Amino acid sequence: MKEPAKDCPIYDLAGIVDTQKQFFASGTSRNLSYRLERLAKLEAGIIREGDALLAALASDLGKPALEAYVAEYHFVLTEIRLFRKKLTRWARPQRVGTPFYSLPARSEIRREAYGVALIAAPWNYPFQLSLSPLVAAVAAGNCVVLKPSELAPATAGLLSRIVAAVFDPGHVTVVEGGPETGKELLAQSFDFWFYTGSEGVGRLYAEAAARTLAPVALELGGKCPCLIDGDVDLRQTVERVITAKFFNAGQTCIAPDFVLVPEPLKEAFVSTAREILTASYGKENRGDLAVIVNANHYRRLAGLTMPDEIRIGEDDPDARHLAPRLLPGADWDSPAMQEEIFGPLLPVIGYQNLDEALERLARLPAPLALYVFSRNRALRERVAATVRSGSICFNDALKQATNLNLPFGGVGPSGMGRYRGRSGFECFTCARSVTRRFFFPDPFMAKPPYGNQLDQLRKILK
Repeated sequence: MKEPAKDCPIYDLAGIVDTQKQFFASGTSRNLSYRLERLAKLEAGIIREGDALLAALASDLGKPALEAYVAEYHFVLTEIRLFRKKLTRWARPQRVGTPFYSLPARSEIRREAYGVALIAAPWNYPFQLSLSPLVAAVAAGNCVVLKPSELAPATAGLLSRIVAAVFDPGHVTVVEGGPETGKELLAQSFDFWFYTGSEGVGRLYAEAAARTLAPVALELGGKCPCLIDGDVDLRQTVERVITAKFFNAGQTCIAPDFVLVPEPLKEAFVSTAREILTASYGKENRGDLAVIVNANHYRRLAGLTMPDEIRIGEDDPDARHLAPRLLPGADWDSPAMQEEIFGPLLPVIGYQNLDEALERLARLPAPLALYVFSRNRALRERVAATVRSGSICFNDALKQATNLNLPFGGVGPSGMGRYRGRSGFECFTCARSVTRRFFFPDPFMAKPPYGNQLDQLRKILK
């Protein structure tokens, strides 16, 4: 597997941003036909590089081909096709009503691009989380500087090749590099900032955007809880939790981070989870679990393991393969409960009292996602009303994030802003209010001298 790229590429970042501002000022990127043409070429370019993409993701993350195909290649193509189908409709001005005292007039809302946007992508889904916001930004009429993660160098190189073949550099440019390149980008003046990653770095992007009062969207993370009620179909519940948790070796920002299960059900939950994990990732199927992105993350995750853990298979530090684990001995004070895990470790905590469990969850920082398994609608809605989160899924996990008709994003420390599908188009555009009057008499104009106009207005404006 390739090592992450060093900070060797040298870019004239100020020159790149200036070139893109000029391109945006020309109006080319805002031409609807041009946007649709670029999206079509991007779709064709991705299809052409499909096999190379699967190979790059295998190189960077040891990502199984099925996971790479579904979550990266096909996901991005589906979103491009949605934009190509709906963009003309979404881009039309939205007619709205006009107060009677402004008549005759026409009022509408126009969605207009911000200008030059910076998109900084993470390493865990390096293709999807680079191109999903990029597609929305381009469809909205923006120019884009894309900074892929240096921790996925093979995918970053592929993104550079695809973008260079599809877009004019003044329209979209890929900037590769590590933290130093990132720092230089933070010093530039972008019209819109979009960052996916950790809360700490997200704060830096928010501060950079604040310098010029530019809007920012932050897609961060958090410990996504999974609360299980006692009335569930246990085997189906465990299958859904395990499938969602260990997809991409748990390196998914909306994966269930830990499970809360009624104490009387805990032993059966752990036993069933062990059985399903063994069938899914046992010795013969070890290759179906992605590897940990680098040695630092591997060591961090190894430090969260516990003596009484249930481990499926053996670790291989040289290959960065961390065997999947259940942590049935975890409690609220365990190391794995003090930070977002982002790996193939699943703490299982029993609870005796639902009120106490909800009180604990409500005190945690709001995560990107919340999962509740229960047949009881009143209980599900009670949890939803008590625990804040960017999204919620009942009786399954991850499914809310695969629906392009739903907005994706966090709340509070898990982020701000929403994208995906139409929400992405709205994220990368501002709503411009437009009113057009006509040259007719103005029966309701209030102009000096006011005389008794107030008495007349009181009769009309009640």
